[in-house]
Amino acid sequence: MANGKKKKLMPTATERRRKTRNSIYRFIYNSAEPVSRQDISSSLDISLPTVHQNITELMDAGLIRAGEIKESSGGRPPVGYEIDPDIRYSLGIEITYNHFRFWVGDLKQKEIAYKSIDIANTEFDDIDSDALKNNMDRFLEESNIPIDKVLGITIAIPGIFDDKTEKIVISPTLKMKNFHLSDFKKKTSLPVSVMNDASSAGYEERRIRQINGESLDFVSLNLDDGVGGAIFINGKKIDGKTGHNGEFGHMRIVPDGRMCNCGQRGCLEAYTTKLRITRDLGISVEQFFDEVGREQGRGPRTALFYDMLKYLAIGIVNLRMAYDCDIVVGGYLTEYLGPYMDYLRATVRNLDPFNEEVDYLELAKTSKSVIQGAAWLQVSKFINEI
Repeated sequence: MANGKKKKLMPTATERRRKTRNSIYRFIYNSAEPVSRQDISSSLDISLPTVHQNITELMDAGLIRAGEIKESSGGRPPVGYEIDPDIRYSLGIEITYNHFRFWVGDLKQKEIAYKSIDIANTEFDDIDSDALKNNMDRFLEESNIPIDKVLGITIAIPGIFDDKTEKIVISPTLKMKNFHLSDFKKKTSLPVSVMNDASSAGYEERRIRQINGESLDFVSLNLDDGVGGAIFINGKKIDGKTGHNGEFGHMRIVPDGRMCNCGQRGCLEAYTTKLRITRDLGISVEQFFDEVGREQGRGPRTALFYDMLKYLAIGIVNLRMAYDCDIVVGGYLTEYLGPYMDYLRATVRNLDPFNEEVDYLELAKTSKSVIQGAAWLQVSKFINEI
């Protein structure tokens, strides 16, 4: 526009008209390179005049921008269109046993800023909304993130989540039950959503797998202070009747075994989380793996880690027997699992009664899948409303 100002994207006359505009934006959003009006028209079976009208609206609102199409038959390259990912940001916050983690990404999920802050690892009575808000504001200020560019906040918390009340019914890891973040919501002008951390990780994995053309039948197994997960069939998350599905950490694998955060004994979570390192040993995960490296395959730290992998393999085999699909291991520990994947796959194969090749086991695409999936919720809402 000549004056450089962006128009507000106006409501459409009909829902059908809105869906057309939305499908055009999504097509441009999902394209790796700028696309021409002719590409949009032929791919979506929409007339060129309709494409032109919607392109003009989206350009005026600053939602898309013009770019050159690289491949050309000669002469001047045709004009293409791409989204402007920098016009809005989304903020994900992850609350763990001993951390607040903050992540900001653009509309394409490119990381703009990230920070992890240590908090006292005592039992929570409630989330300290003042501490959370103050740390969030400091993070945004340090990262030069304008608050008016942030679409909203999604907070990922370990626990069973009630979608209707946005309440965490119970969180064994945080030692809390029946709490919500209403006090924090009152302190910020931004929209706030809450979701289960393992579900958030699963949604981020699904997003990336869809882009890559990979199977959308998979189980996400998330390892952090607790163990959670999510089941996706044909890209749809299976929720179950009570919302307790995906609580893989509380599968009983050792009768009368180690005490779990949930109060029971022998759960998978009691054997495979990083609390066996940070809480039980009193050292950081980074320190632990530095010591594992120095032991060169023989020593108490190495023995502990291989014990964790042994029980993780049991959990993986159980999930494979139940769901017969890809098993994706994610969470904070996956930053360190890469060199041990051959050992883990061999252990899984030895436990698998069908002696299958363990090509179904893989690491999550990112170790920050929880917090990135949380941020993606705000982006997906934004896209849905265009």
